[in-house]
Amino acid sequence: MSLFAALISLAATAALAGAEARQDATPQQPPVAEVGDVEVRARRLEPQVQSFLDEVAAPPQGRGLARWDRSICVGVANMSGRYAQFMIDRIATAAVNVGLDIEAPGCRPDIMIIAAANGRELATTLVNDNPSGFRPSRSNTDMGQAALDRFKNTDAPVRWWHVSLPVSADTGDVAVHIDGEEPPVIAVRSASRLRSNIRDDLARVMIIVDVSKTGQINFGALSDYVAMVALAQVQADADTREYDSVLNLFSATDKPTGMTQWDRDYLASLYTANRDRARPSQQARDIVRGMVGERDTRQQAQDDQP
Repeated sequence: MSLFAALISLAATAALAGAEARQDATPQQPPVAEVGDVEVRARRLEPQVQSFLDEVAAPPQGRGLARWDRSICVGVANMSGRYAQFMIDRIATAAVNVGLDIEAPGCRPDIMIIAAANGRELATTLVNDNPSGFRPSRSNTDMGQAALDRFKNTDAPVRWWHVSLPVSADTGDVAVHIDGEEPPVIAVRSASRLRSNIRDDLARVMIIVDVSKTGQINFGALSDYVAMVALAQVQADADTREYDSVLNLFSATDKPTGMTQWDRDYLASLYTANRDRARPSQQARDIVRGMVGERDTRQQAQDDQP
C-alpha cells in the first residue's frame, strides 16, 4: 500500500447529521424612486467582486471553476480525535450551507487534510509516492507541473492541491478526449454559445497543515481557512489583503476569527452559478453577479429596516 493510500485509510472521518436551513429574508420591493440607488451601489461593488475573483480563482488552464457536485467526504490525519472532529465539522457546516451533503463515517475521503511537522517533506513524499494522484493522465485537471513544484516547496503554513475532472453536464460521467481534441467532447445534446456539454467537478483535494508554521492561530479560524480552500479552487499566492476574507489569516495583523460574510457570499455564488457555461468568462460573470446580488439584497434589507 502506498503512503498516499495509507494516510487516507488512517483518516478520521465524520458526517454532519444536518444543519439548520438558511433563512434568506426576502425584502419588500423598494419604491421606484430608490431603485437607482440600488443600481449605483451594485455598480460600485461589481468591480471589487470581479477583482477578487480574478485574484483568487485558480482553475486549470482553459477550464471553468470546478466545485463539488453533490456530496463530500472529509478525512483528517495526524490530529487528535477532538481537533480532527472539530475541523471536519467546520468544513461540513460550510459545505451544507452551499447545498452539499456529507457522506457517512467510513467513506473514502475526497478532501484529505494532513497535519505535519514538516509540510515540505510530507508534500514531496506524497507527490513522489503517487505522482498520477496529483497529476492525472487526463490534461487540464490541475494547475500544472510548476504549480506542483510550488506545492512541494512552499513555506506556507497551509498548502493545497486540487484535482478536477471535466464531466458530462447531463450525466456526470467523466469526459474523455477524442483524438486529442481539447476540450473533451461528449455527444449528449446540442451545445450552444451559452451552454456546453461539459462541466468541471472537483475530484479530490489534498491539504497539508504545517503545524510548525501555523503559530498561535485560533483553531476555529484555521478550520474555516481550510474549509475555504477545500470547497473552492483558490490561488495559493492570492493577495486578498484588500478584502475581508479568512484567506488573510496568515497575512493580516488583525486576524480574522473565521469565515467572513464576504467568504460565505463568494462560496454561495460559486455553488449557484451555472456550471455548464460555454466559456469560463461567462461562468465568471455569473459568479460576480451572484455575489453582487447576495450582498446588495442583504444591504437593501438592512436599509429598509425601520
